[in-house]
Amino acid sequence: TSAQKKIQPHIRKTPLEFSHQLSEQNGNEVYLKLENWQKTGSFKIRGALNKMLSLSDEEKQKGIITASAGNHGLGVAHAAKMLGIQGKIVVPENASPAKIKALQKYELELLKRGRDYDEAEEVAWQIQKREDLTFIHAFSDPEIIAGQGTIALEILEELPETETIIVPIGGGGLIAGIAIAAKSINSKLKVVGVQSEASPAMFNAVQAARCVETPIEETIADGLAGRFVAEFTLELAQKYVDEVVLVSENGIKEAIKLMIEYEHILIEGAAAVGIAALLEETVKTHGKTVVLLTGRNIHFQVLKEILA
Repeated sequence: TSAQKKIQPHIRKTPLEFSHQLSEQNGNEVYLKLENWQKTGSFKIRGALNKMLSLSDEEKQKGIITASAGNHGLGVAHAAKMLGIQGKIVVPENASPAKIKALQKYELELLKRGRDYDEAEEVAWQIQKREDLTFIHAFSDPEIIAGQGTIALEILEELPETETIIVPIGGGGLIAGIAIAAKSINSKLKVVGVQSEASPAMFNAVQAARCVETPIEETIADGLAGRFVAEFTLELAQKYVDEVVLVSENGIKEAIKLMIEYEHILIEGAAAVGIAALLEETVKTHGKTVVLLTGRNIHFQVLKEILA
């Protein structure tokens, strides 16, 4: 709640919408938490702001550096502009063109390095050491996690009888924050994480009970793609998350289509995995179910191919 107080003036309280289509298909009441309507087009601004509002003056003056697949970078860039902080963002060479385009509108220096998120993060740490910058991690950070957890507080303020929350997983910061916040209010609430079969790092880590390297195949959920999760987020997932499931790339595409056709809502691949889990029935839902739609920053070309 201190995170909520800190960031509330600067973010949108996003809508929680009832979905007739999904409720009918699922047999339970399904609601959509529309973080795709958040500032910068994704939930990531919450954690970025909470972290950056808690930096000391000295940390701010040093300037910041982060690594991101795109959306976290946008959150950090927005917060940096608001707080007058200089810095650098490292994105992988294969980052989504839609996210790169959005990042170029900000004054932070944008560096394209590495073949995936994990390599971009390695480069960012090297620069951090060389230039003594303040590192803003995309997920493995208590302040980032607490910021993302404010989503659960909003959901339960509006729909206290929620029984299941379905959350996309990349590095695990979002689901950790949501599970901790939700279960502090209702310990019986079920939190389910979803990843693509093409990039199942958390799924594999939970199965193995340790961080394991997981190869990334081509995925439309670019925002969730990573070879590793962090020890910290894995521990939190083991403790607070009820289940992690996988969905197919095809299921993700179908979910994006369904959202446009029936709900007239635009989401990116990473945001569609929860819907895909309902469509593929990989999640057993109980009672009122909230699916978190995390962002909308999808490349126009990708969208055209899905809808073709």
